[in-house]
Amino acid sequence: MNRSDSMDWVYLIAAGCCEVVGVTGFNQYANQHRRMGVLLVALGFSSSLSLLYPAMDTISLGIAYTVFSGIGTVVSAIIGVLFWREHFSFRRMACIGVILLSIAGLHLSGGH
Repeated sequence: MNRSDSMDWVYLIAAGCCEVVGVTGFNQYANQHRRMGVLLVALGFSSSLSLLYPAMDTISLGIAYTVFSGIGTVVSAIIGVLFWREHFSFRRMACIGVILLSIAGLHLSGGH
Protein backbone atom coordinates (compact mmCIF):
# COMPACT_ATOMS: atom_id res chain seq x y z
CA MET A 1 0.00 0.00 0.00
CA ASN A 2 1.57 3.29 -1.01
CA ARG A 3 1.20 6.57 0.83
CA SER A 4 -1.75 7.85 -1.22
CA ASP A 5 -3.66 4.61 -0.58
CA SER A 6 -3.14 5.07 3.15
CA MET A 7 -4.26 8.69 2.98
CA ASP A 8 -7.40 7.67 1.10
CA TRP A 9 -8.29 5.34 3.98
CA VAL A 10 -7.76 8.21 6.42
CA TYR A 11 -10.12 10.35 4.32
CA LEU A 12 -12.66 7.53 4.29
CA ILE A 13 -12.57 7.04 8.06
CA ALA A 14 -12.84 10.80 8.61
CA ALA A 15 -15.80 10.93 6.20
CA GLY A 16 -17.58 8.24 8.19
CA CYS A 17 -16.97 10.13 11.43
CA CYS A 18 -18.28 13.38 9.92
CA GLU A 19 -21.41 11.51 8.84
CA VAL A 20 -21.98 10.71 12.51
CA VAL A 21 -21.82 14.44 13.30
CA GLY A 22 -24.59 15.02 10.75
CA VAL A 23 -26.73 12.19 12.13
CA THR A 24 -26.21 13.51 15.67
CA GLY A 25 -27.46 16.89 14.44
CA PHE A 26 -30.59 15.21 13.04
CA ASN A 27 -31.17 13.58 16.40
CA GLN A 28 -30.66 16.83 18.33
CA TYR A 29 -33.06 18.72 16.11
CA ALA A 30 -35.69 15.98 15.96
CA ASN A 31 -35.75 15.31 19.70
CA GLN A 32 -34.98 18.70 21.21
CA HIS A 33 -35.60 21.17 18.37
CA ARG A 34 -32.17 22.66 18.98
CA ARG A 35 -30.96 24.92 16.20
CA MET A 36 -27.42 23.70 16.81
CA GLY A 37 -28.66 20.44 15.29
CA VAL A 38 -29.21 22.14 11.92
CA LEU A 39 -25.64 23.45 11.99
CA LEU A 40 -24.31 19.98 12.84
CA VAL A 41 -26.29 18.48 9.95
CA ALA A 42 -24.91 21.01 7.47
CA LEU A 43 -21.31 20.80 8.67
CA GLY A 44 -21.32 17.05 9.24
CA PHE A 45 -22.76 15.99 5.90
CA SER A 46 -20.91 18.56 3.78
CA SER A 47 -17.61 17.57 5.42
CA SER A 48 -18.48 13.92 5.07
CA LEU A 49 -19.11 14.10 1.33
CA SER A 50 -16.09 16.36 0.80
CA LEU A 51 -13.86 13.72 2.43
CA LEU A 52 -15.53 10.76 0.72
CA TYR A 53 -14.77 12.17 -2.74
CA PRO A 54 -10.94 12.05 -2.54
CA ALA A 55 -11.05 8.71 -0.73
CA MET A 56 -12.55 7.17 -3.83
CA ASP A 57 -9.45 7.98 -5.90
CA THR A 58 -8.04 4.55 -5.05
CA ILE A 59 -10.85 2.83 -3.13
CA SER A 60 -13.64 1.34 -5.21
CA LEU A 61 -17.22 2.53 -4.80
CA GLY A 62 -18.45 -0.72 -3.26
CA ILE A 63 -15.71 -0.85 -0.65
CA ALA A 64 -15.76 2.89 0.08
CA TYR A 65 -19.50 3.09 0.60
CA THR A 66 -19.60 -0.09 2.69
CA VAL A 67 -16.87 1.20 5.00
CA PHE A 68 -18.39 4.70 5.08
CA SER A 69 -21.85 3.48 6.04
CA GLY A 70 -20.43 0.86 8.42
CA ILE A 71 -18.50 3.49 10.35
CA GLY A 72 -21.62 5.64 10.53
CA THR A 73 -23.72 2.71 11.71
CA VAL A 74 -21.30 1.52 14.38
CA VAL A 75 -20.40 4.92 15.82
CA SER A 76 -24.02 6.14 15.74
CA ALA A 77 -25.18 3.02 17.58
CA ILE A 78 -22.51 3.44 20.25
CA ILE A 79 -23.29 7.15 20.68
CA GLY A 80 -26.99 6.31 20.90
CA VAL A 81 -26.37 3.92 23.77
CA LEU A 82 -23.88 6.16 25.59
CA PHE A 83 -25.51 9.57 25.19
CA TRP A 84 -29.12 9.18 24.00
CA ARG A 85 -30.16 6.34 26.34
CA GLU A 86 -30.96 3.90 23.54
CA HIS A 87 -31.43 0.24 24.40
CA PHE A 88 -28.21 -1.69 25.12
CA SER A 89 -27.95 -5.42 24.57
CA PHE A 90 -25.10 -7.84 24.11
CA ARG A 91 -26.71 -9.04 20.88
CA ARG A 92 -26.60 -5.48 19.53
CA MET A 93 -22.95 -5.10 20.54
CA ALA A 94 -22.12 -8.48 18.97
CA CYS A 95 -23.68 -7.33 15.70
CA ILE A 96 -21.66 -4.12 15.86
CA GLY A 97 -18.57 -6.29 16.36
CA VAL A 98 -19.45 -8.24 13.21
CA ILE A 99 -19.69 -4.98 11.26
CA LEU A 100 -16.27 -3.91 12.56
CA LEU A 101 -14.74 -7.27 11.63
CA SER A 102 -16.29 -7.02 8.17
CA ILE A 103 -14.83 -3.55 7.64
CA ALA A 104 -11.40 -4.78 8.75
CA GLY A 105 -11.75 -7.78 6.43
CA LEU A 106 -12.56 -5.54 3.47
CA HIS A 107 -9.53 -3.40 4.20
CA LEU A 108 -7.23 -6.40 4.60
CA SER A 109 -8.58 -8.15 1.51
CA GLY A 110 -6.85 -5.60 -0.66
CA GLY A 111 -9.90 -5.44 -2.89
CA HIS A 112 -9.88 -1.68 -3.10
